[in-house]
Amino acid sequence: MDQLLTNYAQQMRDLMQAVANLSLTVNGTGQGLARLEAMGYSAEANPDNPASMSDAAYALQLIAYLNTVAGVCNGTVQAGGTGGTGAVAFNYDAALSVLWAGR
Repeated sequence: MDQLLTNYAQQMRDLMQAVANLSLTVNGTGQGLARLEAMGYSAEANPDNPASMSDAAYALQLIAYLNTVAGVCNGTVQAGGTGGTGAVAFNYDAALSVLWAGR
């Protein structure tokens, strides 16, 4: 069990860092939509996407969703609560760091 906890904590740390890095790479200058379009994502409305948003806009939205989860994990985004109450920023990454076994 200890090894499983260590493995999962390390994998979560690495995955959340990769997500944060992806978000920074794509949208670090605030030009994520243009960057995705330059990479080949369509700027045209796509009826297969939610609200018929373009492929570029949908990809940017998905990156934002992933980055929000990474932010919750890293304690930079509040989690929990309803109606603006009870939300807390808790650094799960730091709390799980005891399982990293120095890696």
